[in-house]
Amino acid sequence: MFSRHFGQFLLNERIVTPGDLSRAMGRLGDARPRVGILAIAKGYMTPAQVREVGAAQRKEDKRFGKIAIDKGYLTAEKLEELLSAQKNEHVLLGQILVEDNILSHDGFLRSLELYREKSGFSSEGYEAIRDGDTDRAVASILTGQPGGQNPLIKAWSEIFVRNIIRFVDPAAALDPLAERDMKGSIVFTQSMRGDREFNTFISAKEPVMADLAQRYTDLAAGALDEIALEAIGEFLNVSNGLFTVNCSDRGVELDLLPQEQAPEDDPQVCRKPDALLPLLLPEGILWAGICGA
Repeated sequence: MFSRHFGQFLLNERIVTPGDLSRAMGRLGDARPRVGILAIAKGYMTPAQVREVGAAQRKEDKRFGKIAIDKGYLTAEKLEELLSAQKNEHVLLGQILVEDNILSHDGFLRSLELYREKSGFSSEGYEAIRDGDTDRAVASILTGQPGGQNPLIKAWSEIFVRNIIRFVDPAAALDPLAERDMKGSIVFTQSMRGDREFNTFISAKEPVMADLAQRYTDLAAGALDEIALEAIGEFLNVSNGLFTVNCSDRGVELDLLPQEQAPEDDPQVCRKPDALLPLLLPEGILWAGICGA
């Protein structure tokens, strides 16, 4: 989840080129994590300390972690924590870029710090995004939004993000740095009525929507035709249907109105929603929002 987001950030900041990123992402499945890179990412060691231990390792027949402990840079507990967290793909991405001399150890650390600074996340929010904790990541991105403290708005947001990951793209990531641009967007809306009233929408550029439809239905990749548009509407309907079930369990009864394609300047899309979620998919950003009617 975070590897794609972090990679896109590196690309946007011109820290890497599209070719560098593409090659590195293609090697994620084969890369073996290194303790030094993990220690930098967690803030347990500085780049200089990692280089020092690496130099010592070339002279001694000892593992990196053992030397780092001997030098007082790591404790046994911290080493165990690093070894148990070796599947963090954004760390693997940074490691590949370091191995390919695209980034130095210091450059990798500065990139992590720059991302954290520009995202505006709290420490908890950053850790949630980094570790793929969907519900905590949603809670962080809702901070400061009009409906951020509303339990039903929060539930809708969590369910929608989980459904994107489940049905569309396991590597989808919330992108707090995305800039909203409605021009030329494909938009779908759906309302819910009952004990409460909600309006929901999704919007994205055509390539994003076409890719969403293809992934959701296993359609052959192609243009955004009528079948693809129906698939997009059905995805929104399914996600909202699961939300109404969740609401019913809370004692709130809602009925779904038919989903429909809407113009990009639809009032319920353009006004500030109670929750707005920017989801980074392979072809770009999908925006999802909910408004209390």
